Amino acid sequence: MKKDELILADFQKTDLRVGKVVEAEAVEGSKNLLRLKVNLGYDYGVRQIISGIARWYKPEELRDKKFIFVANLEGKKLMGEESKGMIVCADYDHTAVLVPVDDNIPEGTILR
Repeated sequence: MKKDELILADFQKTDLRVGKVVEAEAVEGSKNLLRLKVNLGYDYGVRQIISGIARWYKPEELRDKKFIFVANLEGKKLMGEESKGMIVCADYDHTAVLVPVDDNIPEGTILR
């Protein structure tokens, strides 16, 4: 579904960063949520991100891999767990598809 146009100034507020998943585990009591500890580099450090991708990915598939994250998303509690960001994925055929990042790109690298 097409969304409304966004002015450039609003888009520029989004801080997209390369992050490396250093820990990943299922959230107890949830079929959909994973708890990720993500190294987002110098500016943000390691943050906890709760993501609803457990139907498509096992924790061990994510550990030590790099992906794209929204680093400056306002914190939110999901099942009592604080989440401070969001992993970016494609929605293809009702499936979450993560976009891998080359291992040579350092954590914290800004996407423009």
